[in-house]
Amino acid sequence: MKKIIALGMASVLIMAGITGCGQSNPYLKNISYSKYVDLCDYKGVEASKVTFEITDEEVQSAIDEEMYDYVTYDPITDRAAKEDDYANVTYKTTIDGKENENYSAQDEDVVIGEGYLFPEVEEELVGMKTGDNKKIDVEITEDYAYDDADIGKKATVDVTLNEISKEIVPEYNDDFVKENTEYKDKAEYEAAKKKELEESREEEYKSAAVQEIMQYLLDNSKFNGYPDDLYTECEENYNNDNEYSASMYGMELSEFEEMLGLDEDTKKQDIINNVNSELIMGAIAQKEKISCSKKEVDQFVKDNYATYGYESAEDFLKDYSEEEVGYQLTYQKVADFLYDNAKLTEISEDEYNEQQTQLYDDTEASDEEIEGSGEGDAEEDSEDGEDSETTQKGDSEEQEEETTEKAAE
Repeated sequence: MKKIIALGMASVLIMAGITGCGQSNPYLKNISYSKYVDLCDYKGVEASKVTFEITDEEVQSAIDEEMYDYVTYDPITDRAAKEDDYANVTYKTTIDGKENENYSAQDEDVVIGEGYLFPEVEEELVGMKTGDNKKIDVEITEDYAYDDADIGKKATVDVTLNEISKEIVPEYNDDFVKENTEYKDKAEYEAAKKKELEESREEEYKSAAVQEIMQYLLDNSKFNGYPDDLYTECEENYNNDNEYSASMYGMELSEFEEMLGLDEDTKKQDIINNVNSELIMGAIAQKEKISCSKKEVDQFVKDNYATYGYESAEDFLKDYSEEEVGYQLTYQKVADFLYDNAKLTEISEDEYNEQQTQLYDDTEASDEEIEGSGEGDAEEDSEDGEDSETTQKGDSEEQEEETTEKAAE
């Protein structure tokens, strides 16, 4: 699956340096967006501007993480394995007399004592030497169960210790920096790293502000249907996003949706919200004459194809069309416009984090209250269902209703 071009406030789009407006936009849909949305006042919308400071500890933590790109592992051949050693193991697990692939692996790297494997197995690895093999009886607990049905079952793990090694982290000093980076010494490298973290954090909070603004626009604008093809596109993107996220968790789509509590009604409302967001962005782009040129698209592709893992701009454009890129750059410009014209109130990072924690707690409490509301409320909801359901319709639904009404007359 190809990577999704980041929407909204993605830093790569900001760094592309896209600016300016034009009289028309070839990358928007050939529709009048104002037909489908009556925009509320989108200038001067209140949002938070988070102030922050990148600490020396954060800079060092980022550098320590990057140092792992240069870590090497030296084999240990003169002693047995001990806790905290790096080990390469192959193991097969049998449950009820049958090998179970969910609990088996070949040439897997683990750190002994870190809980990568069943506790009984990690305990037995201590004292084993390279090439040793053991069969170890275990009990599958909740923490290690791939499937809830396996909890409490007895299993036998046939494990072979392929290699023991120790981690070698290079010394971080001026010589290392000069040899492995584009900077001349630690001071220059750390200053660049701090600037990089500041830009990333600023972009993160800018994105959060735009989300605040967009939520206000969604809550206060009025929507009058939608083009059917826009709904179809948003539905496909929504499903693709969920499939991609499920794969990242190693889950089936149905499992992932169940984990998030996504029933059919919820998914449809999510898609409608995405449709309405697109309508808002398109309407603002048309009203403010925010455009994007082919030159800008070409420049973005040239500057960023490697970021998406492509060898060349040509390879990038095999997966992404010019129209897709042009639309995303337009979306970015509208997001910048909304942010630049917002009424921003500065709050500290600590205040912002407290707000987010409170918001999460309130959402959790609300969900629990809904779940415990009982059958009486469910019956009441069903009686009032027509009022609570989304009444926004696509063009084809509107046309069908009009045809039915005329036939009745």
